[in-house]
Amino acid sequence: MSSNFNNPELYGGAALPSQIDLTDIMRRVYSWVCAGLVVCFGVSYFVGQVVLGTINSPTLATFFTSQWVYIGAIVLYFVVGLTLYPVIQRTSLAVGTLVYLLFTALFGFMISTLLVTYSIKSIATAFVTAAAMFGIMSIIGYTTKVDLSKFGPVLFMALIGIIVGTLVNIFFLPGALWLYWGLTYLGVIVFAGLVAYDTQWIARNAATIAAKGDEQAAGKIALIGAFRLFLDFVNLFLYLLRIFGRGR
Repeated sequence: MSSNFNNPELYGGAALPSQIDLTDIMRRVYSWVCAGLVVCFGVSYFVGQVVLGTINSPTLATFFTSQWVYIGAIVLYFVVGLTLYPVIQRTSLAVGTLVYLLFTALFGFMISTLLVTYSIKSIATAFVTAAAMFGIMSIIGYTTKVDLSKFGPVLFMALIGIIVGTLVNIFFLPGALWLYWGLTYLGVIVFAGLVAYDTQWIARNAATIAAKGDEQAAGKIALIGAFRLFLDFVNLFLYLLRIFGRGR
């Protein structure tokens, strides 16, 4: 997959030599992933447990679980997601950070009803499993000598297939359990593969930036890398939650 990170002019001018290494950039990536997960699950907990659970207002519960509110959140999700890359590339690191945190908070709102639908034990089991798989696949992506870029088109097409299949399952075949579970296990495989793929993509771009010593670009690739891995982790968690989940 091609990248714009090889052009330092996209990040505010020519690169300035400094002491930057790959390990430092990767540490920033995972730090931002952790920060995004804290924001995401913090918002999810607040809406799902505190707002819907403590207040126990039928009107408020109806509002948060309304199909139109959810559709609106999805629209905002895609708007923020599609604009995040150019925003981070073209603006200051502070603005990019704000947009990233806004995106993770919005994702937390979207999955907030899961804390009402599923048991805490199911959520914890899915989260721990997702974290273990994420760690293993990320290590593989970082250390493997195999070029994973050739798997990019395959993973992308599989992801499109999951989206289309999910829409079919919701609107045309709502009772097709074979499709539901097929998409669930396929989702686990695809997002586990994307963790390794994205990790290698991040490491290669980070290595190029570290060699140039461009501190501004280093901060931005850390944010974009965190954005990609954040999506991989949360989606992996959601599909695992289907498998481990038991309704309350």
